[in-house]
Amino acid sequence: MSKKRSSEGISPEGQTNHLKKMKLEAEVCVSSFISTHSSSTDTFLNQESSIDHFHQSHQGYGKTPETRIALLGQLLSEIAQDKQNSSRYSQLIGGDSLAVALNLGQVFRSRQSMSSSLATIIPFAVDNAQPSSSMSNSRSHKSNRPALPDLPKILDPALVQVPFTHQGVLNGDRATAVHASYERLEFVGDAYIELVATRLVYHKYPQLPAGRLSQFRELLVKNETLSTFSLAYKFDERARIPQSHKTGQSDRKKQWIKMLGDIFEAYVAAVILSNPANGFTVVEKWLTELWLPVLDNHMEDLPLDLMAKQDLARKVLGKGVKIDYRELNPPKMVKNEGKTWYTIGVFVTGWGWESEFLGQGSGLSQKDAGARAAMQALLNPTTAQIGTAKRDYDAKVKLEREQQSGELVNGETKAQI
Repeated sequence: MSKKRSSEGISPEGQTNHLKKMKLEAEVCVSSFISTHSSSTDTFLNQESSIDHFHQSHQGYGKTPETRIALLGQLLSEIAQDKQNSSRYSQLIGGDSLAVALNLGQVFRSRQSMSSSLATIIPFAVDNAQPSSSMSNSRSHKSNRPALPDLPKILDPALVQVPFTHQGVLNGDRATAVHASYERLEFVGDAYIELVATRLVYHKYPQLPAGRLSQFRELLVKNETLSTFSLAYKFDERARIPQSHKTGQSDRKKQWIKMLGDIFEAYVAAVILSNPANGFTVVEKWLTELWLPVLDNHMEDLPLDLMAKQDLARKVLGKGVKIDYRELNPPKMVKNEGKTWYTIGVFVTGWGWESEFLGQGSGLSQKDAGARAAMQALLNPTTAQIGTAKRDYDAKVKLEREQQSGELVNGETKAQI
């Protein structure tokens, strides 16, 4: 069977390959441009005017820093894995420039991979997840994610710098270094964070057994989550750590994540210890605001409860009250799996609310997606308010009926007399 050909006589596969090669040429040239015209990767990423001609010629090339990093890493990876391509582009721009381009592509891919993996943990905008050589080149990503709650202050001036100071940068005797670095504060902060997380999941999920509560607590307190908070508050820019720890190499990734988690734990301890009267209350409120979006972002981790719809109906339904399950997005095919992913939202009208959104859920069937939407709705504070309105109404109706019944009984008694 012959391949389908376009009006220009080129097969769709050929057009795709041709466009990919054009993009590869553009990306390698861009990488070469970085090596010769910009001493800072971050500087290049904002130099829109310097590469406008690439945007005009290659519409698939992203204009935002994030898409440039991702596409550059992806396409240069294809070159690196194909010896024929490497040879071709070496002839095109020179072996030295190609080597620089491939090295930059590796760095970009490492940055993108790290940032993406952390961003899935918490729905707050985060900066780059690896330290730069100057520790001061982080930039906030524009995002529609929730704004960070205000950072509580450390009230004791003697503790302000301690959470950010690694023992390795301190000179002098060990006893002094121990008290001037974050290790001891991290020990205290770890315990407080564990306690606050336990209290939060215990009260938020009254229907879950202890084993599942432990899993959600681990999600909140693990280094990957805490390090993301550190990045969001730019703790990495304030950190005083040994020069050897500042490398962006991939083998340092886990060490860097742990260090950022330790710094966050130390900061929590410093806030509490510097405010004996109210420190714990302040920290618990702050951490709860940080963690609630994390839990909501991981609702799919909860076991599916197919009775959630019935539970929601019992909680809010009444005369004239309507629960509506709607598709929020068109069904989405899961690539390479042949499955369809559904996203359903649940809304309620009644008890003073009009088409009020209560939750959403996703699943491989409309039934599962609707059940997960109901599960989220049951955890929504608005649902609790609607439930209170229903109970108040039911109690009022019951009282009125009892009063009417009593009046009838008294009337019949008088008639008999």
